[in-house]
This record gives sequence, structure tokens and C-alpha cells, in this order.
Amino acid sequence: MWAWWFMRGGGGFKSLSRGMGRLVCAANSVTLPSVSEKKVPRFGWQLVALTIGRLFLNSGLRMVYPFAPALARGLGVPLTAVYQIVAMRNVAGIFSLVSSPLSARFGRKAVMMGSLLLFAVGCAVVVVYPSLWTFAVAMVLLALAKVSFDPSMQAYVGDAVPYAQRGKALSVTEFAWSLALIMGAPGVGFAIHLWGWSAPFFWLALLSLLAAVLLWRMLPRLGTVQTQGVRLHDTLRVVRTYRVIWAAFFYIALVMMANEILFIVYGDWMETSFGLTLATLGFASAIIGGSEIAGEAFAGWSVDRFGKRPVIITTGVVNALLYFILPFTHGSLTTALIALFALFMTFEITVVGGMPLMTELVPEQRTVVMSMVMAAMLAGRTVGALAGPVVMELGGFVVSGMVSMLMMGTAVFILVRWIREARTGDALAHSTAQ
Repeated sequence: MWAWWFMRGGGGFKSLSRGMGRLVCAANSVTLPSVSEKKVPRFGWQLVALTIGRLFLNSGLRMVYPFAPALARGLGVPLTAVYQIVAMRNVAGIFSLVSSPLSARFGRKAVMMGSLLLFAVGCAVVVVYPSLWTFAVAMVLLALAKVSFDPSMQAYVGDAVPYAQRGKALSVTEFAWSLALIMGAPGVGFAIHLWGWSAPFFWLALLSLLAAVLLWRMLPRLGTVQTQGVRLHDTLRVVRTYRVIWAAFFYIALVMMANEILFIVYGDWMETSFGLTLATLGFASAIIGGSEIAGEAFAGWSVDRFGKRPVIITTGVVNALLYFILPFTHGSLTTALIALFALFMTFEITVVGGMPLMTELVPEQRTVVMSMVMAAMLAGRTVGALAGPVVMELGGFVVSGMVSMLMMGTAVFILVRWIREARTGDALAHSTAQ
């Protein structure tokens, strides 16, 4: 719906009610800047293609969380072994710093297609030889694909869409995150139930190959984008130069760490607290996906109207409070699901609403900034994945909620104090490290 609304160039909730079916009719109203006159799909269609590619990547990334106990049973290993592999996967986020020079050298389209092919290879390894080590290889390759795909995609949209409309455009691609739970989690649950723990990898490999073909057909070849960060050395110099990039790094890392500390153990908490089956756990995950898609829709509607910073500051504070409240809902599955819905909705608004802000911190170094943002996401999730089980074991879910609340509160403080768009905070964005 947001793709159609974006292509209309604005509109209100009245526009949303007309639905996704109108996207095709409205697609002709938007063209991508700086593209040759050769026939190229309209930008609304390109957003749909990008979202589909992200959907399959995110499905592979997110399936571990609700089904960690089932994967551990299938692999015949302790649950902590799966958590350790998730943490190892997240360490691969440092590779996002390399994706910036790759995107500059080979073009954003080539990097996105290559990322999907890399993901397909990782999944195929598990299909051919299902074991603990091939599962670990697949998780690492998935992380490498993710941290290469996302910065290139976000920079691609940032180059094409004016800042005033960028919130709507990026919110379309963020639907892939929530749909990975709404559509992906139930499918993964049924596949594991019917064919075993490795079955989802076959379908993910096939779908990621089809997504790569779709991007090849749908996206124009824009050529390379020569920026100051063409080489890794130049990328690191840019990161050292702009202090606001470091503020953004720590802000994003803390936001992700707060969420991961709870999310890494929520499947175990739900299973033990309420005795959920695989199918029911997949349904519960789909409810969380529904909350995220609501958050993405709200972010797309609100941040361009009321301002990126005011919206995400407000939802960040509410999200911090919900981390504290969630552990006290263990007495009722309905109450727990409502709390999870609210928690993940506000979290998603905070993250999705913040992406347009990140793309405008240092506009001339957009890919570098988004690569650092992706590195921060994976760094935060790595620490959270390692700390989450430990905190849960030592203090229980209540302490996990308190730790997450403190981290989210610190992140909001960093946002308020140091992070602003370049055009309203040039003094900060362009100050150099002495």
C-alpha cells in the first residue's frame, strides 16, 4: 500500500484503503531519476522487487529465533549451540564496511544480486549435507549476504527518492522484515514439522535464486557510483571524519542489543511458559510479524509528516517501557501476545522511521553511512545474542527486560543529544576528528 501511496506523491489514510491492487495502476506516475530513456520498470515496481529480495533474506535470518529449540533438537545439540551460531553469524556484520567499496566499484544492482546468490549457495550447502557445521556455514553466508544487500538497497533508494518522501519509500522495503514472520515463520514451522529441520533451506535457496533473476530484470543498470569511499581505506577515513556516523553506530547498536537480548530467548520463554507447539509458535511469531507490519505502515505515514526525530524519540521511549512490562505477562498467553505486539510495533517504528534519518546524516557518503548502520545492527545483535541467554539464566526474563529497557533508554539519549540530519546539523555532521 505504501508503494502505491508513495507513487502518488503523498496522500492520507484515505489513500491506504484502496489497497495494494492499485499499485500497478499508479506505477506509471513515478520515474527513477538519472536513468536512461531505455524502457525501465517504474520505481514503484522496483520497490516491490527490492522488497521481495529482502523478504527471502530476512526469512532465513529470522527463522532461527522462534525455532531455535526445534533446530537444536533436529541437530542433536544443546540449545546454547544454536545461540552461539547466531552470535557467530552476527559477527559477520563487520563485512558491511567492505560492501561500501564493492557497491561503489561494481554498482548497487550487482551487489544486491550477488548477495542473493551467496545466500542461495549457503542454503544449498545445508540441503546437500545437513549437519551442524553446514548450518553454521549457512548462517554466516546469510549474514554476509544481508550486510551486503541492505546498504546497497538503502543507498539505491536514497539516491532515487527526495528526503521528504524517503520515509514512505524505505518503509515499503521494510515490510520484508515483518512479512518474514507473517509468511516465513508459519511456512518454516510446517516445513520442519513435515520434512525435518533442514527442509526450509531448500525453499529459501530456490526463492533467493528467483529473486536474483527478478532484480536482474526489474532494476536499471545505473553504473558505478564513485565516492570518497571507493576503497576500504577511504571508507575508514570517512568514518573517522564524521563524528555523527559514530553517534549513529552506537545508537543503532544499542537499539538492536536491547531487542536481541529478549528476542533470542523469547521462543524458549514462550515454549516453556505456555507449552506451545511448533505450529502455535509459528502463529505467535506471525502475530509479531503483524505488529511489525503495522509499525512499518505507521512509520511510513508519520515520519514524513511529523518529522523523523520526534516520531522515533517518542516510540523509543515507549519501547523502553514495554521491555520492562513484558516479563510480567507470563500468566496469560493473550496478555503476552498483546504486549509482544505493542513492543515489536514500537520497535519497528523506531528502526524503520530512523532509516531515512540515517540516509541524510552525510548525504555525499550515503553508502558508507548505511554500511556502518548495518555493521551496528549486526554488532548489537551479536552482543545481544551472547548476552541474552546469560542474562536469562542468571536473572530470568524480568532482569532481561530491565537490561533491555536501560539499553533502549541510553540509545534514545544518544539520538536526542547527537543525531540530526546534515541540513539541520551541519556543524555536527561535518565536524572532523582532531
